[in-house]
Amino acid sequence: MMANHLVKPDNRNCKRPRELESPVPDSPQLSSLGKSDSSFSESSGLFYKDEALEKDLNDVSKEINLMLSTYAKLLSERAAVDASYIDEIDELFKEANTIENFLIQKREFLRQRFTVIANTLHR
Repeated sequence: MMANHLVKPDNRNCKRPRELESPVPDSPQLSSLGKSDSSFSESSGLFYKDEALEKDLNDVSKEINLMLSTYAKLLSERAAVDASYIDEIDELFKEANTIENFLIQKREFLRQRFTVIANTLHR
């Protein structure tokens, strides 16, 4: 994405002398003209880099927002599953409580019944 950087050419293996590579302008007009062209190309290059960077940032922002919304959806689904599990467990506890109360009543009834039987046998 961000491979839009400038690379300086490697001139070590070049057979030309360095004087020919960077000509020195003879007149001041040529000097200022060369500077304005290079500053314009530098500023347009920076503008291009800014646009590319902004586009990359927007793309990354969209990807992050997509990931976050996917994560939020996943959490919502898990919360719904957890809520259904909690409802199931709550129903199981209610049923267990009902069975416990029934067994307590049954034990009490049997205790009373054995007391009656024991009293009849002692007479």
